[in-house]
Amino acid sequence: MSINGLTQLIKADAVMEETVMVKEEVEVEDKEGNNATAEHWMQSVQMRRRVKKRDDESSKEDEAKTEVAKSEDTENKSDNSSAEKEEGDTANAKKGGKKKEEPKKKKTKKIQKEKKKKHVRSLRVSTYNVGSVRPYTPAIMAESKAKLEMLAQKDKDRMMLEEAKNTYEAYIYFIRNKMSDDEEAIAKVTSEEQREALLKSAEDAEEWMFDEGFNADLKTYQEKYKELSEPAEKTFFRVAELEARPKAIEALTKKLDKVVELMKKWETTMEHITEEERKEVLDKVDEARAWIEENVKAQEEADPTGEPVFKSEDVPGQTKKIESIVSRLMKKPKPKPVVESKNETDKNETTASDADGIKTETGDAEKKEGETTEPVDATESETTEKKEESSDETKDGDEL
Repeated sequence: MSINGLTQLIKADAVMEETVMVKEEVEVEDKEGNNATAEHWMQSVQMRRRVKKRDDESSKEDEAKTEVAKSEDTENKSDNSSAEKEEGDTANAKKGGKKKEEPKKKKTKKIQKEKKKKHVRSLRVSTYNVGSVRPYTPAIMAESKAKLEMLAQKDKDRMMLEEAKNTYEAYIYFIRNKMSDDEEAIAKVTSEEQREALLKSAEDAEEWMFDEGFNADLKTYQEKYKELSEPAEKTFFRVAELEARPKAIEALTKKLDKVVELMKKWETTMEHITEEERKEVLDKVDEARAWIEENVKAQEEADPTGEPVFKSEDVPGQTKKIESIVSRLMKKPKPKPVVESKNETDKNETTASDADGIKTETGDAEKKEGETTEPVDATESETTEKKEESSDETKDGDEL
């Protein structure tokens, strides 16, 4: 099968059979030798039969003469002996009568035999075409591929055009439904002229679609969709920002309040953070609050039917600098505690009495032990408190 789908002859062989006569040597029985052996065997058999007959006659005569003279007892014995003799003669006759098989003699002989001989020859193959179905030439193959690609592209363009028509028509109904469902919210951010223009654009778009747009191409539909959706999207965006901006401002205000509380807490829990460093954070907080106040006031004074002064997505970014400074301060290592070495107290003056001296030394030793134990307990409690404070500070920093 060729790439064109046509059966193609690739190889052919010619086969011819020839019958020839060949001579072969075969083994056959030697009939002449076998006949002479058979005649000799027959003569010996006849001779044995005559001798046996003569012996039987003489034995019968002897038996007849002895039978008269013998008594009954001897007759029985002679009968038994004759029976045994007969059995022996019978066995001898059987032995003599058996033919001793001899192997047959064979001889080789040349005979003629038919034999088939096969001759195979490869044929030279040449192809040619008959009828209306012909194989593709490279030029025809390239042309066919180009046609298939063109048809595939047309199918793709047709599906994209149908999708563009459906999208365009769906957006017309979307404008009408939105204007009806969110009428109050849209009235806050649009003028009467803007609302009428939106509805008029939807009506005009529907008219065009069923008139001129019936035979419009894909590019035209894409341009018309952009022309219809851009003013509508701006209006619907202003409606969405009516709710999104206050929520974003509220979330930012709560976050700034947490930062202020954290700085107050650090005055006692993180004494290694200097006042200047805390003031840097609080200054950034004041800047963020000033930005909120300024933009909210500007938005209230601005025309609600125009572009908004700020967007809800701009609000969370006001804490980026604050978060960076707080993160840096939280990683600031605490200074190592200074271990103060206490000097030994002066030796007590020796009193005149040995007993008084021993008593004084014992009292001093007990006093030193008490002093040594108390700082250790205090150090352990301070370490525990610092760990708790550190965990609280980390938690507050993560919340920011």
